[in-house]
Amino acid sequence: MLLSFQIKNCRSILDLTIPMTYAEKKAPNGYRQMESQPFLEECSTRTVPCLAIYGANASGKSNIIKAFSSLAHIIRGKYEPTYFSPNKLHPDNPMVSYALEFLKGGGKFRYFLEFDSEEIVNERLEKDSDCVFSIENRITRFDELATEVYPSSKLDTIFSVECLDQERRFRTPFLTVVGKNYAGLDDSMAAAYGFIVNSLEVYTDNRFPFSFGLDRLARTNGDVDTQRAFEDIVTILRKLDIDITRMEYKKDELGKEVKELPGSNYEVSISKNNIMATEINSYHDDVLGNEVRFNFNEESLGTQRVACLLGIVLTALRRGNVLVIDEMGNSLHPYLFAEVVRMFKDRRYNTSNAQLVFTTHNTDIMEQDMMRVSEIGIVSRTLKRGTTFRRVSDFEGVRNVTNFRKQYLDGNFSGIPHPYI
Repeated sequence: MLLSFQIKNCRSILDLTIPMTYAEKKAPNGYRQMESQPFLEECSTRTVPCLAIYGANASGKSNIIKAFSSLAHIIRGKYEPTYFSPNKLHPDNPMVSYALEFLKGGGKFRYFLEFDSEEIVNERLEKDSDCVFSIENRITRFDELATEVYPSSKLDTIFSVECLDQERRFRTPFLTVVGKNYAGLDDSMAAAYGFIVNSLEVYTDNRFPFSFGLDRLARTNGDVDTQRAFEDIVTILRKLDIDITRMEYKKDELGKEVKELPGSNYEVSISKNNIMATEINSYHDDVLGNEVRFNFNEESLGTQRVACLLGIVLTALRRGNVLVIDEMGNSLHPYLFAEVVRMFKDRRYNTSNAQLVFTTHNTDIMEQDMMRVSEIGIVSRTLKRGTTFRRVSDFEGVRNVTNFRKQYLDGNFSGIPHPYI
C-alpha cells in the first residue's frame, strides 16, 4: 500500500507530499460492517482507498501525476535527461527528487531518488527505518546488503559496470539492476522493485484502447483468459445502466509484418513479436426488439471511455495495485464516474487493498456521501511556494457530514480559479 509520495523541484512543484494515510482520529462506529470501507488496513497502518485531487487549471495537478509517471519509468528502465524538469521560476535548485513510502510484505519502505540534468546523484532504500543501501555522489554503502556470495566489493563492481553508462554517467538505478538481474540477492530489494514495477500503475490520461485494458485484466491471474476478462468487463458495464445487451470481440494475429493495416473497425496493437487486430462489437435492441450490431467505435465517447477504463480498474482491484490517473473523469457522466470511484471503496470489489489516486474537476462526488475528509486533496499554486497540497482533513472544523462541494466552490479550501472577463 502507498503511504506517501514526496516531490521536490519538479515543474511547478517546489516541495510537496501526497499523503495516503487515514487522517481521522478514530474509526467510525461500526466500520467493520460498513459496505463503503473508510480505510484500508495492513500491519496496523491505515490508508485511504481513494484520493481525489482538485485544483484550478495550471495549479499543478497534472505535474503530480507526471512525477509518479517519471519515477515509475526510471525504475522500469533507466534515467533519461527528459525526466529532468525543474521549477523554472526558482532556478537556484539544480536537483529533482522523489521519495516514495509504501508497505510491502509486512515491511515499511522508503525509496529516495535524486537526479540532475545529467545523471542520478543520490539513491537510497530504507526498510523499517534501516538503510538497505545508499549511493550518494558515487559513494556506495552496501554493508547491509552484502553477503558472502555478494560482498560489498562485488556490489561495487555491479554498480560500476551495470549502473553507469559508457560515458560513466549514473543512469540506471541500482534498485533496477538488482531487481532485474539479481532478484534472489535480497528480499527487501525484490519487494521494493516489485512494488514500483508491478504494483504502481500510472496513466497520464484516461484514454485507453479497449484491448489494452482487456489484455491487462486477462493476465491478472497469471494464465491468459481473455474471454473471462471480456465477460467481466461487460458484466460491470451493463450494471452501469448502459443499454448494451451484449458484446463480442474477435482478435486476429497479423504476424510481424503486414503490408496494410485493417480498417478503422479494428483496434491495432503492436508488440515486439506480433501485430494484433481486435474487432469489438456491441449489440442493442431496436424498437421492434430485434438485436442490432454496432462496431464499438460507434458507441458514445463516454461509453467507450468507461468500458476501456474498467479493464484497468478491475486489474488494479484484483492485484491490489496503486492506480494513478490524470483527469480520470474526462468524458464520463458524473454518475458513471462516481461508480468507478466507488469500486475502490466497496468491500465486494476491493478485497486486496487496492488504491486509487486521480485528478479531476468533477465536484459531484464531493456531495454523494462517499468521499471522506482524508480522501479529498486541494492543490493551489503561488509564485513563492509553487504548487501546494492540502487534504480537507487539514482544515479546521471540517467533518464528514459537511457538504465538501459547497465549501470547495465557495473558496473555503482555496484551489479554485477567480476568473474575470
